[in-house]
Amino acid sequence: MLKVKALATLIVLSMLGTSLQGQKDADKRSGLDLAIGFRLGLLMDPQLEASLEMTRQKILQYGVREVRIYGGGNAIAYKYLNIEGFSKIEQGGSLEEKAKYERQLQWFKDHGIRITLSGGEPSLPATDYYSDDKNSFFNLYPEARYLENGLLWKFYEERTYALFKTFPQVDATDYFLWETPILDDLNYFPGIKWQKPLTWHKGENQYYSQADYLTEFMAAVIRGANRAKKDFSILTFSHYPYQEKLLLESLKELERRNESFLMVHKSQSGDWDPYKGPNRIMMETNTRASLLFDGVGEYWGRSFIPYCFPEEIQVRVQHALNHNRAIRTLAMRTYWEKDQTLFENYNEVNLYALSRFAKDPYVDVRKVWDDWAMDKFGKEAAPTMVRALKRTDDIANSVYYFKGVWVQEHSKMASLDYMTAQVLHTGKSMIKWNPDDIKNNALIEAFVYHPTEEIIKMALNEREEALALCRESISDIESVKKILSKKEYQKVKGQFLLMEDFVKLSMPHIEAYLRYIINRDRPTRQNRNALSQSLRKLEDLAVQMDKKYGATNYLISSDAILKFVADIEERIEPVHN
Repeated sequence: MLKVKALATLIVLSMLGTSLQGQKDADKRSGLDLAIGFRLGLLMDPQLEASLEMTRQKILQYGVREVRIYGGGNAIAYKYLNIEGFSKIEQGGSLEEKAKYERQLQWFKDHGIRITLSGGEPSLPATDYYSDDKNSFFNLYPEARYLENGLLWKFYEERTYALFKTFPQVDATDYFLWETPILDDLNYFPGIKWQKPLTWHKGENQYYSQADYLTEFMAAVIRGANRAKKDFSILTFSHYPYQEKLLLESLKELERRNESFLMVHKSQSGDWDPYKGPNRIMMETNTRASLLFDGVGEYWGRSFIPYCFPEEIQVRVQHALNHNRAIRTLAMRTYWEKDQTLFENYNEVNLYALSRFAKDPYVDVRKVWDDWAMDKFGKEAAPTMVRALKRTDDIANSVYYFKGVWVQEHSKMASLDYMTAQVLHTGKSMIKWNPDDIKNNALIEAFVYHPTEEIIKMALNEREEALALCRESISDIESVKKILSKKEYQKVKGQFLLMEDFVKLSMPHIEAYLRYIINRDRPTRQNRNALSQSLRKLEDLAVQMDKKYGATNYLISSDAILKFVADIEERIEPVHN
């Protein structure tokens, strides 16, 4: 059977010549710190109190040294700041909310755990994509649009300083870029100029380079953090290669200036995708840093189904340590939304493995699996359960991607509009990030721009292989039914049956999408008939899935299936006999 994860294999082969030296070097350095990340809701949502208590116990169990609070960790604090020199900005929130947030933060401080607040930046008060709120920052301070006066950068410095003074429990603020109204895939500091138009000059005098905007923004935040004797870190994440180049230019300038800041490197370039190579910014910078993984699976099941990948984690950890001597922390996201967590789910093996690699990056990964599984399932069932769970890596990589191109929507079945956009965007990005991978790039180009019967067959074959792997794992689980506890058996069997159904659904889903593209660009009667057959299969599956899961299951929703079918049928000509 073809291995889906050719990337990891290539990385391993490329490292054979350096791994022994890397191991010798690793023996000379002390163990790495362990950090975990979770969304703000875990601290503030009363319905998640049991999950929060479980997380606290896991933090103590694993010896976690740092927590990173994302999904609003910074934004909630901004509501309570008195920002020096910017008195027109109104404070919001409630004293009750602020007190609860401070209590939750204090638990970590009481246990000697570093606190980092994370969020998308740059952001500004009352500034979003759609409104012209009278209290928006640029309505309150219109002169801040012109950077020569330094007002905008002063705001970011003072806001950072005020955050640390208002919430002294916090040790660092961590930013990610490209997902806010003034800096995203379409907007790059819109309406913000170096200076006002000059009468003798035709238009604005654009003194800044593109990277200068990023550099001066981060430099302002660094000044605020340094004044408070705290830290600023930047997540070296970009959606697309051109963004990565700008960010790298900016970060290297900050390093040249000898600015004091930290970096957090995702374990690969771009957004989460196991087909991508190592983070290029990580490879070309030397600032103290963390290496970040997603263990819960934002894009591959969110722990509703297993996605266990200790082997890939180890390969990427070893590679990173061999190429960046400034990495001091290994980090992993453990929660996504609501109850989507790896804790007490099978994806917890990902965090367990990372904790072992923090102590010894070259520990035998088979022993890591065995130690975890024996504790989880018992000595007799452990080997079989390891076999079953190991397959989930290849299963998910076959179903959620085509050669690294996203074909699902944040773990669930993709809608037509989302799929059309993401196939184009992630396909183009994969080709640019991996220009030397000419064989796969040729397949990606065909998949994105001109799918053929051969491409359809290839996509379906990958999913057939995934289905076979899934059924092998279900068979393994059945073989140890009498050994597992009833609760454990029902849980793991249920998750694999859900996975099996998702794989089944993925086949007519991707075929219908590809035939829709063919019908849109190069219609033939044969393809149109085959498209109709795929849509009918999806309708039949919608009925079956509705009986099993109802309409509200996150991964498989009958309403989402029928909406996908309806959207295609609205955009194609009916079949005439």
